[in-house]
Amino acid sequence: MSQDDLSYWLVKRGKSVGIEAARKLAAESRLGWYIAPHSGKRYAIGKIHGAEMSTRHFLTDDQGKVITFDSIDDAKKFLREELKILTAQVFDI
Repeated sequence: MSQDDLSYWLVKRGKSVGIEAARKLAAESRLGWYIAPHSGKRYAIGKIHGAEMSTRHFLTDDQGKVITFDSIDDAKKFLREELKILTAQVFDI
């Protein structure tokens, strides 16, 4: 899938990406994954698509709620084990 196709795919789905969709996306695109603070002292996993770096998409559960983690290490472990993403940008503000 080209970068333009990935961008279109993400934009079409809105700001949230479910786990199954994230698995498919991760298989196609290893770049642009990040971990960022979300809701207090928790962290969320996201994906920035190439066409517009300011457009972010968050990993969500089946109900569309953003999945959060207690620590950056927990989020990295999820990325590694569930999505096979070994490298992600970490925003720790």
